[in-house]
Amino acid sequence: MMWENIYGRNQLVRTLQSAISSGKIAHAYLFYGPGGIGKKTIAQVLATALNCVDVSTSACGQCSSCRKAQNGTHPDIHWIVPEGKSLKIDQIRNVKKHAYLKPRESRYQIFILEQADSMTAQAANSLLKVLEEPPAGSVFILLANHPATLPATVSSRCQLFAVDRLDPVDMTLLLEIQSNETPADVAEIIEWAEGIPGRALTLLDKATWRAQYAQAALILTDIVTVGGVSETAAKVSQLKDVTAFLDTLTLVLRDILMSHVIADAVSKDRRALIMPLTASWSRDACLVALQTILLLQKQLQSPVNTRLALEKALRCLKEGI
Repeated sequence: MMWENIYGRNQLVRTLQSAISSGKIAHAYLFYGPGGIGKKTIAQVLATALNCVDVSTSACGQCSSCRKAQNGTHPDIHWIVPEGKSLKIDQIRNVKKHAYLKPRESRYQIFILEQADSMTAQAANSLLKVLEEPPAGSVFILLANHPATLPATVSSRCQLFAVDRLDPVDMTLLLEIQSNETPADVAEIIEWAEGIPGRALTLLDKATWRAQYAQAALILTDIVTVGGVSETAAKVSQLKDVTAFLDTLTLVLRDILMSHVIADAVSKDRRALIMPLTASWSRDACLVALQTILLLQKQLQSPVNTRLALEKALRCLKEGI
């Protein structure tokens, strides 16, 4: 059964399975939590279960409907992703146009809105109309990192599910299943992943995340040594995944902060990269920088000029040194 793909969320799984078996299906669900927490996996399994041929088991993984759902070819399961940085009104209008049609093959038409918290105000208002009077046979699944940015009128018409971080025990079991890492490496990955399974799986690629760590340390060096911050901001804005980089930057700052308190608090490899930074980045400077980056991450959820937002944030970091 595909429910096993939702790892470490037993209560959530039982709640969703109970709703399906009893036929008490909500017309809209909102799953929220940080990126990499597993929201898309939950959405895929739920969509698969809702249209599984065998209602008694749901998400059997073997029937024609389940196979199509897994392959991304099911005609009644629609994934809507942001165009650019936001979900736009034309996308929601297209959703509404299809929502009032009968399912082509299965029981439900299912619309999964990724990064629903990126919807423009116009898009959110348009979606609200269909959530207020939902068509029979359609289910909406909204995924959000920051649900507070969604209009209350939208979120209040959904069943809300917080997708929590995994505890160290579940994270350890997940990594043991997915890899053959040593206990020391598993412990380090768990520390970095902070309960986010997607991040933990990414960290299994040691070469990649160590390169990202070194790159983040270099940026902190540039902030200290380079006169202005425009060039540094331009460099960061051109990265493939700015969000992932900012996550790594917070980890580097946290390591510097910890090293001010306990010299050997971080691993030898990481310590070699951050020790040259400790003289410039005091505990107070790290705390200010962490607050600034958290604010920047929230700002980047909205349609803003990434380079200008980065430049402003990096200037704050430089002034706080």
